[in-house]
Amino acid sequence: MDREVYPVNSHAHAEDGRRPLSALGFAVGLTGLVFVVELWGGLRSGSLALLSDAGHMLMDFLGLLITLAALRFSTRPASARRTFGLHRLEVLAAAANGLLVSCLAGALLWESALRLRRPSLPALAPMMGVAAVGLAANLLVAARLRGVARSDLNLRGALLHVTSDALASVGVLGAALLMRATGWAVLDPLVGIGIAAAILINAFRLLRDAVNLLLEGVPRHLRLDDVLAAVRAVPGVSDVSDSHLWGLCSHVVSLSAHVEVDPARWNDQRQIQRDIADLLKERFAIGHVTLQLENRAWPRP
Repeated sequence: MDREVYPVNSHAHAEDGRRPLSALGFAVGLTGLVFVVELWGGLRSGSLALLSDAGHMLMDFLGLLITLAALRFSTRPASARRTFGLHRLEVLAAAANGLLVSCLAGALLWESALRLRRPSLPALAPMMGVAAVGLAANLLVAARLRGVARSDLNLRGALLHVTSDALASVGVLGAALLMRATGWAVLDPLVGIGIAAAILINAFRLLRDAVNLLLEGVPRHLRLDDVLAAVRAVPGVSDVSDSHLWGLCSHVVSLSAHVEVDPARWNDQRQIQRDIADLLKERFAIGHVTLQLENRAWPRP
């Protein structure tokens, strides 16, 4: 019986994490600034649509901040007390983000529903100006993130959020132009409801993923059956049992399993272990693998 652990390469994570830090830092700073501007503009103009867009911007700001913090924490080495380092802090921060933004979206939905009963025309000049600033900022952030997001799933998610916020800014700007042309004040709370609902949906997904990781569930982008089928296809492997697949955070995935080896290949067990670890790393991005090899000829307990 043999057991070997293929650990996460902390140095590789550190090298991968340094490249996008400047782009993420720029995105966090500009997104936070635009959130403050949109919040001020929403309160100044009385536009619920703009306040909802500010809430969407807040969610993007917190999401980018979590991604930046996760990259920084991933460069810190593990210790005897925290053998996986501080990766789990990303999940805790994401759960807090989801809860905070859910409360904010609920308040915006409630206020928009009340405004529907007595719609009032907001101050359109500051509403349009701030929405235009928000749109320009989101496009600039998206341009900066696009270059570093191709090789990282978290950064691609951040880019998607920024792009959706740009679309929300387009909605706010379009509603302001329509209200200016038609005087339909009801458009403001309607757009606010649409943006707040989108925030609530995204917050629910964020909470769902965070809870799944906290419960050590299988990451959403993986299927245990597919992973085990790939392992069973490795030459020399007869079967796989007692397998566990879980995510430590959004970019660190672990697997442990008992692997039955064909007796004729028992002397090649080290090579089989390496083949399995390489397969899991390259095809499924599973970087921490614990394998216990067993000879199929051994009697079962």
